[in-house]
Amino acid sequence: MSRFLSAILVLGVLAAVLGITTAHQEILEPQLYLYITENFKADTGAHNAVAAILLNYRMYDTMFEALILLTAIIGMKQFLPSQEELADATEDGKKR
Repeated sequence: MSRFLSAILVLGVLAAVLGITTAHQEILEPQLYLYITENFKADTGAHNAVAAILLNYRMYDTMFEALILLTAIIGMKQFLPSQEELADATEDGKKR
């Protein structure tokens, strides 16, 4: 019975969210899209719009995402045991 009520609740919330989002749609002018597609060659010198967006318009975003990934990798390397520590742990386990 509780599964049935949970399913009804989830479906009710889904219907409410869909109703709210469809009732409040806004149609926006594609000003940024038009600017980028018309001016990316003059602004960036790139021949490809995707490369212009990623490397020039969003350069700092891309750079900091790579920096965060590198920091996460370095942090995990610090927390994971080295091969020597793993070998010592298995030898200690066998001795007991």
